[in-house]
Amino acid sequence: MYERILLPVSNPQNAEYTLKAALQLLDPDGTIILLSVVGTREDYPDRAESYRKKTNLVTRLVTSVQPERAEIVPELIRSTSVRDTIFSQIATHNIDLTILGYSLQSTLYKLRHGDVIYPIMKDAPCDMILANLKYEPTFTRILIPSAGYKHSLHAVEIAGALAEKVHGHITILHVSEGGESDVQAELQQLASKLENVDVSIQSGSVSDCILQTAKNYDVVIMGASERSRGASAIFGTVVNRVIKQASTNILVVRG
Repeated sequence: MYERILLPVSNPQNAEYTLKAALQLLDPDGTIILLSVVGTREDYPDRAESYRKKTNLVTRLVTSVQPERAEIVPELIRSTSVRDTIFSQIATHNIDLTILGYSLQSTLYKLRHGDVIYPIMKDAPCDMILANLKYEPTFTRILIPSAGYKHSLHAVEIAGALAEKVHGHITILHVSEGGESDVQAELQQLASKLENVDVSIQSGSVSDCILQTAKNYDVVIMGASERSRGASAIFGTVVNRVIKQASTNILVVRG
């Protein structure tokens, strides 16, 4: 699946979960970069306590994985910006997948300090997963929202490899906007590349249909550049809304 996975960790509550997801998606000879960022804006003794806790977390996670199962490379970095550090590590290690846990910070904290999750999901140059703590990372029920053949090829490739690994089932979902006489043929062409797949065509609000359907799936795989017919890129609308509101794992792929 993925050769180099970046796993930023901060909170023990979601770190173990995201590590499980990384191990499921890693190639047999792949590497997981386990990243913890210590904020330099903190004052002592808070900074020292934060460093100690994050060091202990990284050490515990690394030792929890058998060496023969995966190569784990710990990175503990002092920085003023989590976002910039993650992007730097993506470039340094040539990362092809980054896995983020849902933010556990309060709404008030996000308003005061900013929320790095959604800007990273939007701007990162590699594939991204936003992992939901409510779901075990089995990924056996896979949903691919599709606007058409050419916009979904990479999502289908990833879904096919994942489904083969975990014996999963794939649904390709298209939300009809009318006047799309050739969409059925395109979707069937996509489906022909996969096994254990079905196609669902619905009508209505694109984001509402995706969000409602996603409740019955373990992971939603979406293209970052997904476009509706005759429309411009919709990352800031449909994809962004799904990221923020879906109650399942979200995998945003670049292709």
